[in-house]
Amino acid sequence: MIDREKEFRNAFYFLKRWAKSPLTPSYTRGYSAGLGHREPAQKTYDYILFLGKDTSSSFEEKVNLLFTFLEKEKAEQGKGVMGSPFYNNLMTYIRISTKNIEKGESVQTRRR
Repeated sequence: MIDREKEFRNAFYFLKRWAKSPLTPSYTRGYSAGLGHREPAQKTYDYILFLGKDTSSSFEEKVNLLFTFLEKEKAEQGKGVMGSPFYNNLMTYIRISTKNIEKGESVQTRRR
């Protein structure tokens, strides 16, 4: 049996690394579409840092709050002309990770 809190912690920190990645200079080298990920990544990373400071919530609650934030940001982004798949990708990861934890499997912690 897996430890749910540990797996949600792993998912939370994987999302933190994923959100920080587009903010590095090497991310856009040879990948011009990466420039469109910068703004969504910055908003997401700042929110993850905000959630990280809250020691009273469990990691499961933090992941759920992050999912709600991503849904809201995706809806606001949809009003513009062009959008980035950044929010969708993170939301898909959260859904898959939650299903894996419910099944008793561990979450993905490395980029493929």
